[in-house]
Amino acid sequence: MATYDLTANAKTTYTTVNTNDISILNKIQNLENKVNEQSEKLNEIVKLLNALSKEKSITWSNSRIQIWQFCT
Repeated sequence: MATYDLTANAKTTYTTVNTNDISILNKIQNLENKVNEQSEKLNEIVKLLNALSKEKSITWSNSRIQIWQFCT
């Protein structure tokens, strides 16, 4: 089996960072932060909806049992 050194011909270049690039990177970071915040909010909404759904499901089941008991 042959092994290859993929880093043998790799070159590292450093360039100066343009202030426009920093501005764009800051905007991207801000957008990522906003997306994460919204994701956390959506996760909380989903938890609340699941809890409400479970509560309604239990209430519905209990109502069916009460109706069934009433009819028998």
